[in-house]
Amino acid sequence: MGPLVRAAVITAGVAVVSVAAIGGGLWAARDDPDRPHPGDVHTSAPDCGDLDGPLDEHLPGAVFDLDGRGPLSGGEGVVCRWTSAGTSDDARQGALRVEFSALFTDPTDAEPVPGADRAREAYEALTPGTAEAVALPTGEGRVWRGGSPGDTELAFFVDNLLVRVSYAAVDGTEPVGADEGRDTVVAFAERIGEGL
Repeated sequence: MGPLVRAAVITAGVAVVSVAAIGGGLWAARDDPDRPHPGDVHTSAPDCGDLDGPLDEHLPGAVFDLDGRGPLSGGEGVVCRWTSAGTSDDARQGALRVEFSALFTDPTDAEPVPGADRAREAYEALTPGTAEAVALPTGEGRVWRGGSPGDTELAFFVDNLLVRVSYAAVDGTEPVGADEGRDTVVAFAERIGEGL
């Protein structure tokens, strides 16, 4: 599979996953969207933010092509995507997806479950046992290789906000290497953390 075809497949896959996540959240919360608790630090998922610096370095020519916001079961989510497939003559082609999940305190139990605990539990469930711990300005994050060559994932949480960064790229005809993918998602996570 050629690099441009692979980048197009990555972009299409990211779009399907993003639409499914938002649509599923809308369906799950169709009756009464959950509301933040007074103790929740993040009362909504943040906006996509400005990633121009890291994008210029790691995914030249990428364009912002998705900003989806919707309710989640017990919170609110935002999915953001930047893609460079077909938008640049640069050898580096790919996509970056960032997901924010603000998880609110669940008051339905006899003992309410704080949003921060829900974010930590979601983080633990999301990250595989093989994930590498990395130090971020916001605290610990975990990074791991995605399901295809050139795909790298990173997750971290701050208070009741879970953040997931997904990066997939090819450089010329080859997928980006593991070390480069790791350094790239860490650079994006650091920039995202600065804006929280």
